[in-house]
Amino acid sequence: MSTLALEKSKILENYWPPITSKIAVCMSGGVDSSVSAYIISKKGYETVGLTGWLIKGAGRCCDNGMVDALKVCEQIGVNHVSKDLRVFFKQEIVDPFINSYQMGSTPIPCITCNNTIKWGSLMQYGFNELGCTHIATGHYAKLVKENNIYKIVRPKDLKKDQTFMLWGLTQEALSRTVFPLGDLTKGEVREIAAGVCHGKPLHVADKEESQDICFVSDKEGTQGFLGKYLESKEGYIIENKTGKVLGIHQGTHNYTIGQRKGMGIAYAEPLYVVDLNIENNIVYAGTKEELEGFELIAKDVNWVVPFETRLIASVRAKIRYNSKTSPAKISILDNNQVKVTFSEPQSAITPGQACVFYDETDTVLLGGGWIR
Repeated sequence: MSTLALEKSKILENYWPPITSKIAVCMSGGVDSSVSAYIISKKGYETVGLTGWLIKGAGRCCDNGMVDALKVCEQIGVNHVSKDLRVFFKQEIVDPFINSYQMGSTPIPCITCNNTIKWGSLMQYGFNELGCTHIATGHYAKLVKENNIYKIVRPKDLKKDQTFMLWGLTQEALSRTVFPLGDLTKGEVREIAAGVCHGKPLHVADKEESQDICFVSDKEGTQGFLGKYLESKEGYIIENKTGKVLGIHQGTHNYTIGQRKGMGIAYAEPLYVVDLNIENNIVYAGTKEELEGFELIAKDVNWVVPFETRLIASVRAKIRYNSKTSPAKISILDNNQVKVTFSEPQSAITPGQACVFYDETDTVLLGGGWIR
């Protein structure tokens, strides 16, 4: 992040609504959302903990997670409500996840969940059934209001920055959103949970973080999960440059662009998945250099802040949550698509993943789209 961006972020104040607001906090039972609920209630807002019941049977978010959220709410003295979204979650998140792999794309279900569940069903339930005016989440992001425009900007804790996951939000949604952790580091959140600010630890103070997809267990992994729904289909692994058959695979859904492990091929140098041919059931393997590209098309683009329509715009962009942004040019196309041209080569541009845009100071989230 540039020095200019760091200096600018210091003067951007995190947005808080009027104290008369009633806020529903989306709670997973984790430390971040629990501390968010605590902070909001301590500030004097009428607070409700809201948890979506998303998965049939056991699941990290829905077995002990729902119980933990309830216990935290009892501890801090606020009401807790759960909403049964199991059927909706399967239709909108789980089934498309499976279908994406079947079609050769690599999805990011957490972004879709943000748009469809948190700022979708849960938000509407909080507003329409619970009488709330705003929702809050435990995302590490800052919300700034400037000239009646709501902007998502990078948080204080840049190592935990989750703005990448929020590019699908609209101005309407942001006008009724609170990010309580925008001015805190993860360490400070852990300190609050441990009791520094209220004398005793929250119920989830020592709970470990979950980094993976909530409906895929650690034991089975993505391939194990997909194997329950998608049939094995033997096909060839082919060297991308020469067309030589290198090996056999058991289904293209087991592979994603950029993947290195799990190919089971002895070769003079490391091989990566560089392309998938779903129609002919072929996995193409190549070197790391063959993964690099400068351009992509993004579809279903959403501009978080109003974007000045012009043929070409300069931004900073990235195609992976944990990567750094790079300078890029955006060309506006028809059908809510854009062409993104990077000034530096990008490795493993993958269909189904997201391309996310920031302003030239690398501070403000502009929007994003799905890599086509």
